[in-house]
Amino acid sequence: MSQTKWSNLYKLEDWWSVWIGLLLLGTVFSGIITVVPKMPKWKGIDLLSALPWELLPKLALLAIGLCALFTLGNLVMKGKEGRNMIPGFLVIFLLAVLSYILGNSQTAKAINLGYAFWALLIGLIISNTIGTPRWMMPAVRTEYYIKTGLVILGAEILFNRIVEFGPYGLAIAWLVTPIVIIFMYLFGTRFLNMQQKSLVMVVATSTSVCGVSAAIAAAAACKAKKNELTLAVGMTLIFTVAMMVIMPLFLTLPALEAMLYKHISLQKT
Repeated sequence: MSQTKWSNLYKLEDWWSVWIGLLLLGTVFSGIITVVPKMPKWKGIDLLSALPWELLPKLALLAIGLCALFTLGNLVMKGKEGRNMIPGFLVIFLLAVLSYILGNSQTAKAINLGYAFWALLIGLIISNTIGTPRWMMPAVRTEYYIKTGLVILGAEILFNRIVEFGPYGLAIAWLVTPIVIIFMYLFGTRFLNMQQKSLVMVVATSTSVCGVSAAIAAAAACKAKKNELTLAVGMTLIFTVAMMVIMPLFLTLPALEAMLYKHISLQKT
């Protein structure tokens, strides 16, 4: 292996995502990190009362730790200018916490407006009003964070879950899902003649597997543009909310028809 390829292990963002993800997993498995702050659920409209004041010390430690890891990788990749991401990263961390808080509202959960929706909404508001401040730009490393998250997300795939699902679960995961993805991709590229193939793949994956998480994973895998990922996530959230209202109506139609038929029959008799 050439010297250039060996240097990729510490110069490329892809590899730093792996190292940071594995280091975080190692600290958890070894018992160094035993608790990760979790945003509490809340109800009402008083956002101040929903703020997790008791979790502030733990959130501060989490922010400092993540900032140190990502900044270290940035310093190795970019040199001294890599430290410029520190203030922007802390602001992004605060915005992420705010998104989780808003997503944990009972009202938001009832209509399936999770943290991804609020993060997207906050980002759209900032970018379309004041714009992203220049001093924050070094920390706007979307793929850097997504790729690291994918490494951590892979740790959730447990074999005992696969065994628990049984043959029917395996059939759905290994047969139905790939068939749907392939069909949607071919439908988008050949029937609809969409030129943005990466966008088609992200939309096909997000609607076939698990929504926003699948969209993020597919976007990183097929190197989709940021606006394509934003569009796919937005479409997924919009149709998810719409189907939560429409699908129950379709499911209750047979019961309503039966009740109406019985009522008409009783009136005739």
